[in-house]
Order: sequence, then structure tokens, then C-alpha cells
Amino acid sequence: MRVNPFIYGVVVLVLFFGVIGVAKATNNWSVSGKISATGEKVQPTGTNPDEIKGWMTLADISKAYKIPMADILAQFKLPADTPATTQIKALESDTFETSGLREWLKTKIAQ
Repeated sequence: MRVNPFIYGVVVLVLFFGVIGVAKATNNWSVSGKISATGEKVQPTGTNPDEIKGWMTLADISKAYKIPMADILAQFKLPADTPATTQIKALESDTFETSGLREWLKTKIAQ
């Protein structure tokens, strides 16, 4: 028995996009990395700086790692009036990088 290549291609595409469509319709589809498989918001644990993502806020980092925001702002020469709700990725500049924050937190944890 020989399958028509056109029909085979259509079946593959329907299955592929069908799985994605069903996952989205049942709220089981996420590509942001902001929610876990159970639907809970991903939060930094305060034990592993490598888990810090650019969408996390200064408040998230400060709370998880128990470091005052003023210390973070001073370390990276950021304005003292920077809102706690600022996402890490929005702070990228000559004095601040997410990777630099991770490295700094690793040294703070090791102390």
C-alpha cells in the first residue's frame, strides 16, 4: 500500500498544529518561562542565581536573595529612585548586566 505524499503531508501538519491548538485551548501552552507546568508563577528561590531571568523584577530578586534593593542599586550604580517593579532586562546598560548580577549574587551567597 502506498500513501499519497500530499495526504501524508497534510496529516502531519494537521497533527502538529492540532496538538498546539489543543494545548493552547486547555491553557497548557506556555513559551514564556514565566509559569511552571502547574500554572504557578516562576519565582527565584534565592539559592541559585543562574535561575534569574530578564523578566524578573528588582523586587523579586531583592526578596528572594534577602538583599536590600539599595545594595543592588549601589553595586551597579543605578539611580536610587529606580522602581522595584523594574524588570532586570530594562536595566541593561554600561553599569548593569543580568550576568553581572548573577555573578555578584553568587559571591554574596558564598560569603
